[in-house]
Amino acid sequence: MSIFMSVNSNLQSVLAYNKIREDILASKFPPNHKLKVKELSGLYDIGVIPIREALSRLESEALVAHVGQTGFTVSQISKEDLKSLVETRILIECLALERSIKNFSNKWEEELVLAFHRLQRTDRVLQVNGVRAINRNWIAYHHSFHLTLINNSGLPWLNKFCSELIDHSTKYGVFITVEYPNLGRESAKEHKELYESVLARDSESSKNLLKQHYHASIEHILKFLTK
Repeated sequence: MSIFMSVNSNLQSVLAYNKIREDILASKFPPNHKLKVKELSGLYDIGVIPIREALSRLESEALVAHVGQTGFTVSQISKEDLKSLVETRILIECLALERSIKNFSNKWEEELVLAFHRLQRTDRVLQVNGVRAINRNWIAYHHSFHLTLINNSGLPWLNKFCSELIDHSTKYGVFITVEYPNLGRESAKEHKELYESVLARDSESSKNLLKQHYHASIEHILKFLTK
C-alpha cells in the first residue's frame, strides 16, 4: 500500500467516525440501534473498512457496543448508567473548572465568550416541515461551551476525558428531546449564570452552579427513562 492510499484510508476512517458519532449524538441512531456496516457504507458513501475502523473507535469510547455475533449497536441507556455518568462528570469537571479559573487568561476568556454567545443565539429545537427536530448546531455549540469551561485546566488528558463524558450526556439529553420534543427543559438561564460566575472568577460559586445544572438535567431525564 502506498503512503497516499494509507493517508486516504485514514481520512476516510476519520470522516466515518465523525459522521456516525454525529448521528448517534443527534439520536438519528437511538440507543440499542443496530449499526450494519454495509448500510452505513452506502449511507455515507465510505468503504466498509473505514466504517469498521470508525465503529471500533466508537466502541472504545463506549458510544457503540459490539455484542458477540450480532455486530455493532448504539450503546444502551439506563437510569443507573446516567446517575453514574453525571456524578462522575461533577467530580471530574469541578476539578477541571477550578483549575481553569485558577489559570484564567485573556485567551481563555475570549474562547469562553465566543462559545457562550454561539450557544445562546442558537435554538435547541427547530421546526422542520411542521415537525420539531433537534438542532445539530446546538448540539455542537453546547458541547463546545461545556468543554471550553474546563479546557483551561492545563491537563490535556483530563480535558479529553471530560469531552467523552459530555458526549455520553449529550446522547441522553438529545434522545429525550427527540422522543418528547414538547417537554424539553429550558437551560439557557443556567448556562448564563454559570458563564457569568466563571467570568467573575468565583470558583466556589461556579462549581456549585455546575452541580446544580447537572442535577437539574438528570432529574428531568430520569422522569422519562423506564429502566
